Amino acid sequence: MTDEMPFSCRLDHLVVTASSLAAGVDWVAARSGVILPEGGAHPLMATHNHLSALAADQFLEVIAIDPDAPAPAHPRWFALDDQEHRKQLSVSPRLATWVVGTDNLDQALHAASKAGIDAGEPVTLTRDDLTWRLALKPDGTLAYGGVFPILIEWPAGINPVARMQDQQIRLDKLTVSHPQHKVLSQAFRALGISSLAEVQQGAIRLSANLHVGDHPFELN
Repeated sequence: MTDEMPFSCRLDHLVVTASSLAAGVDWVAARSGVILPEGGAHPLMATHNHLSALAADQFLEVIAIDPDAPAPAHPRWFALDDQEHRKQLSVSPRLATWVVGTDNLDQALHAASKAGIDAGEPVTLTRDDLTWRLALKPDGTLAYGGVFPILIEWPAGINPVARMQDQQIRLDKLTVSHPQHKVLSQAFRALGISSLAEVQQGAIRLSANLHVGDHPFELN
């Protein structure tokens, strides 16, 4: 953060999307040896999740459409209604995107926009007794194929990770690649998040290297 940035940003969480929660939890478990605990439901989006801490203020999320919830009148988040994304999930779950926390969502969105990124519009979401704001595209798609992070703002003094189990999963490295890597790098600098992920030129891809104890694994 600099004097020109009246907000701060940090890594909030990683998002694995799946055709079902069971498929997503099994996919993570096959790589990590860890079964992520149940999280909760998101009534506005008709989704539900499983969660595990990655650090004191970071976590890993597996999310899927909730088959018991009425379909929303709008596209679900994380591209869960996108036909191409659903086709990919029918083959395998995937690390779809990452989420960056900020203490001023509106100013962070303005900074992203000035850097050439349309990161979406502020929306208020809930899960159980938690309420937060994050930026979503109206059509439910992910900016730059998910390699640009979703921006989120939790209420002051609220740390959702404090409620989660810590199964000793730790993030070592996050890598993003995209043909327009220079635009991404510029936007990351504008948000002060260049240190959070390595940016490479190439096909659209998001990859996370993690470990549990002495067992390394990768999600992508």
